[in-house]
Amino acid sequence: MNKKGKNMEIVSMRKDCLGTMSFTLKMGKMKKAEEFCTYPIQKGDNGDKVCLQSSHRWAELNTRTGEVEMSARRAQYANSWFLLECRIKGTTESDKATAEQLEQMLGAIRGTASSMAGGNNILGMFCDNSNADLV
Repeated sequence: MNKKGKNMEIVSMRKDCLGTMSFTLKMGKMKKAEEFCTYPIQKGDNGDKVCLQSSHRWAELNTRTGEVEMSARRAQYANSWFLLECRIKGTTESDKATAEQLEQMLGAIRGTASSMAGGNNILGMFCDNSNADLV
């Protein structure tokens, strides 16, 4: 949970142009909600975590417990390496989805499972999201 003792807040969710889910979330010590895209869960991934990226943060959601570990805010394009740096520096933030929120998110993610997700974008790009049904 965040320092205020509240669980994360799901503001909205939608399927994005790559065929994965995007969630507008407020977590940790965030003052404003941000839109996080879900990284594809590819063949070979076991579905134990979901990687989420906004334009300022990187977060990892444990699909079994609902625990979220999130990087500190970065001016632009936080990534998994930045989360690792935040772990080392002790600047990560944490939160936890309620059981209902977790099921809502995972159910939406499962619905995007496809070995050729996406294609509904200007570049006609596809991604392997075949193991999304494992979350």
